[in-house]
Amino acid sequence: MHQWAVYHCPSNFILPEDFRPERWLGPDHPLYDPQFIADKKQVFQPFAFGPRNCIGKNLAYAELRLIAARLFWNFDIALKPESNGWPDQQKAFLVWEKGPLMVQLKQAERS
Repeated sequence: MHQWAVYHCPSNFILPEDFRPERWLGPDHPLYDPQFIADKKQVFQPFAFGPRNCIGKNLAYAELRLIAARLFWNFDIALKPESNGWPDQQKAFLVWEKGPLMVQLKQAERS
């Protein structure tokens, strides 16, 4: 199905013609607007779906792996004290709701 048609269909989104980024906010966010609670957010597939999936998605994932590898190679990463017990503070319902993970980066010394 054509993405433009799906995203502009009133049966999927309230006020589909308006640019309203707050429709994506969770109920705990201060700018949350309850009028968007009935939006069918699962129809949003920016990379498409199935055999017509985005041809560049795998390249984007490969670039992200390369960036992460260079980050871990170039920096020593230490957990900051305010993030002690971070895994125990996570909430998991239908999706994983993560809080911030505070770390300190220090340039790695390589010989």
